[in-house]
Amino acid sequence: MQRLRRVIYNTLISLGGQVITWTSTLLLTIAYGRFLGDVKFGELYFATTLALLVGFPMEQGFNQQLTRDVAQEPGRAVRYLANTLLIKALAWVLLYALLLTLSWLLRYDGEVRTLVMISGLTLLCTGLGTAFAAAHYAFERNVAPVVGTILEKASSALLGYLLLKNGAGVVAMAWVLCGGSLLNMLWQALCFFRWVGFRPLLDGATIRLLLRSSLPFLIYGVLGVLYYRLDVILLSLLGNDAMVGWYGAGYRLFDTLNFLPSLVIAAIMYPVFSKLAVQSQDSLRLAIEKSLNFLLFCSIPAATLMVVAAPNIIGFLYHRPEFVHTFNVLRLLAPGLVFLYVNMVLSTVLVSIHQERKMTLMAGVALVFNLCLNLVLIPLYHQDGAALVTSLTELLFIGPFLAFIPRAFWPRASLVVALKALAASLAMALVVWFLRSWPILALLPVALVVYLAAATLWRTIPRSDLKALVEAALRRRRGGEELSTEALVAPLALERAEGQEIVAGEASLLAQEAQTAEGGSPVQSWEPGPETGQASLRPLG
Repeated sequence: MQRLRRVIYNTLISLGGQVITWTSTLLLTIAYGRFLGDVKFGELYFATTLALLVGFPMEQGFNQQLTRDVAQEPGRAVRYLANTLLIKALAWVLLYALLLTLSWLLRYDGEVRTLVMISGLTLLCTGLGTAFAAAHYAFERNVAPVVGTILEKASSALLGYLLLKNGAGVVAMAWVLCGGSLLNMLWQALCFFRWVGFRPLLDGATIRLLLRSSLPFLIYGVLGVLYYRLDVILLSLLGNDAMVGWYGAGYRLFDTLNFLPSLVIAAIMYPVFSKLAVQSQDSLRLAIEKSLNFLLFCSIPAATLMVVAAPNIIGFLYHRPEFVHTFNVLRLLAPGLVFLYVNMVLSTVLVSIHQERKMTLMAGVALVFNLCLNLVLIPLYHQDGAALVTSLTELLFIGPFLAFIPRAFWPRASLVVALKALAASLAMALVVWFLRSWPILALLPVALVVYLAAATLWRTIPRSDLKALVEAALRRRRGGEELSTEALVAPLALERAEGQEIVAGEASLLAQEAQTAEGGSPVQSWEPGPETGQASLRPLG
């Protein structure tokens, strides 16, 4: 129950922050549509996509490993973070040179190359910032990343809107995004230094360990980034900037809606899964099931609304007739949103039980599938073909994920929740269809009320889950009233004390790791269990 209360607390903090960041993103999206248009928006979207494509090591691999390992061994925090930051900084120098060279070899015009240059600087700030965020998430301390994201999104939206409204161009907007990312990184670094402390504990052994153990994450990351971002490059080569803009307009909303699994799974439940993987298989199975239930409950109506109300959504956001080509993009991306939510849970489970190597094979298959299908469908259906391939690629992942996860962890009860959520969403879709002439801001409250009423009628979320959530929230509230004055008035002092314990544990942890390297201490690992033929957790001596 204590763990559930912490999960609820972190979720509420993150959701509160997400309201602000969503509002900021919405404001900026409206500004893109009104002031940039489809072609200039397409140039900006292409530049940021190319930077992410080339700079995949800045985002993939090290963050997940940092969160998992520090969650299981908090004494590693300072040493792992310091060496991760060094690896990322050195990698960025090489990747930035490659990015600039690639934009020149592809013979893009001067403005696009300038956008790529600025996007590369943004990549550095984002990569370092996500490393600090991964360390915060390992301690289930979500306040700093949430506030950092608010600072980034709110400042970028406000300053960007004002500049674009007063005639600024796409290059100015790229600098604004870079400045917001820098602000986020500096804030999270300051919080970590203040709460935990920081020492430059740089050593070759830790760097080699991080590089070696991060290899599966890096391979999976590069393959994943390729099949997620390759469609934009192919659209720019096989189509034009306007097609990239139409596709980017729909994909931006699809990407923004990914905040929920990123928030609930990557930021909150991932460290919980990692701890439960070495503590209790039954508790891990229950956590997987409840997390997936929540995401299905939220993603299925969102995807349904994207299909039924696509003209209302795009019309409200972009205010230009040329974005009519985005209607079908949004509809075709909608099923992929549900599949993505499911895959986020399943992939996190694999990483938590140290089975990330299997994801590399899956990503390779998905890349070949995605590339071949895009080469066929983009020339025929342009941006609509790219959107369809994105959803089909997400669907492709579900089967292998279930095959690689131990059957004991399969969230079978979530299938019932999915069917009930789909039934409630169809009832909502029927009402929205009859009211399709309404503006989206009027449709949303009606759609929400109808969905919640239908979901309640069909008991989509089990009563036991709702009861547990209410009890946990009430107990946390009562428990908060019983906390000492020091805990309420001086939370930073408590965080510093925790940080001192972490730093103090470095020496003992180094000794333990040295002993382990010599074969002196048992570790826990996943091996095939005789009863299922799949992975099971047991100590290895």
